[in-house]
Amino acid sequence: MPVGMIWIVVRVLTVLFLVIGLARAAFAQATPASPPKEPTTLLERMKEPDQGGGFHFTKNLAIVFGGIKSGSGIAVGPAISQKFKDGTYVQLKGVYSIKKFKLVQARYDSRKFWDDRGSVVARVRWQEALKLKLYRLGPDAPDSNVEWGETKTEGSGRIRLQVTPTMRIGSGLGMEKYSTVGGRIDLADLPGLPPVSLPPGLGTRPWYLHSFFTLAHDSRTSPEYSLKGHLFEASIHSFNDLHDNQDPYRRFEAIADQLIPTGKKGTLEGSAQVWLSLADADRTVPFFLMPTLGGSSYLRAYPSYRFRDRHALLLRAEYRWPIHKMIDLAGLAEAGKVAPEVNGLKFSNMAESLAVGIRVHTKTSSLVDFDIAHGRDGFKFTIGFNSGGS
Repeated sequence: MPVGMIWIVVRVLTVLFLVIGLARAAFAQATPASPPKEPTTLLERMKEPDQGGGFHFTKNLAIVFGGIKSGSGIAVGPAISQKFKDGTYVQLKGVYSIKKFKLVQARYDSRKFWDDRGSVVARVRWQEALKLKLYRLGPDAPDSNVEWGETKTEGSGRIRLQVTPTMRIGSGLGMEKYSTVGGRIDLADLPGLPPVSLPPGLGTRPWYLHSFFTLAHDSRTSPEYSLKGHLFEASIHSFNDLHDNQDPYRRFEAIADQLIPTGKKGTLEGSAQVWLSLADADRTVPFFLMPTLGGSSYLRAYPSYRFRDRHALLLRAEYRWPIHKMIDLAGLAEAGKVAPEVNGLKFSNMAESLAVGIRVHTKTSSLVDFDIAHGRDGFKFTIGFNSGGS
């Protein structure tokens, strides 16, 4: 069967399962479980974020952090949410950052169905980030950059099915509209840099039909904060432009992550992650959808988007030692590389990052990470917030 036909089938099945899931969640006559006891004090409400990442002042009013786009700096805003007795959840939030990034989002989570194994999440989202850093593509990009801006509008839905306690599958479909702006993006006049071509996708306004399928084996106690278990996950994404005649392309992502308890308290975590662009032509993949390394999540010694290209590899090892029930000390080593071709993802000449930091968390959620990291560009301090799955 041709690849294009396979993706048509995947999209049709995703829409079908989304519709069936929403209908099942809306009309199933299952008896809901007794709701948990509502927190009555401000401290109890603020202890644990809800499923949308909100820390509640009241039953419905919360504050959220981050969730816009890497490089936003500290971002915070209000959220109004409601979780119903049957498990349905709705949230409306707005976030603003110190770099004037903006986000407005409405989110709907269905009640669980298919014996509590399935759920659907839908969202409508608008975000604007007009002060992003653009470096030259490739693993040897110098530490010089220009600014560019991106506006993204999205409407999407995704379905998740927990097949077994450790095996899950997921699929999603959405429309994503992008608009990019920038100045002298070719970097030609910067001292010591030769002229380079414009990055692919600059100035375009594509409307991508984005579909994906994910398969995972996850034995961790929580996807956000866990002391043991493993995650093996692979996903395939498809992007087809319906507006600006940009070439379609695919992306493959995979991660292997293992957590090992050491002694009575410490936890050692090791992971490997890869992003591969499956495209025929060099300029098929727009630069704003290429994998990047740098920032508070990947290669913390470097600024956001420091390394960018069609393919990327990241290796990571972290050791955490609790000093309080909600605070861990951490040591982190990372090595990563981007490349225009898959055979360029070799272990030689990788960008390295060493960091020490603090992890603030609850029993099941990561709240915020503080790190001081060092790499080939020097030292960097980073703050990373949990965005509650956005």
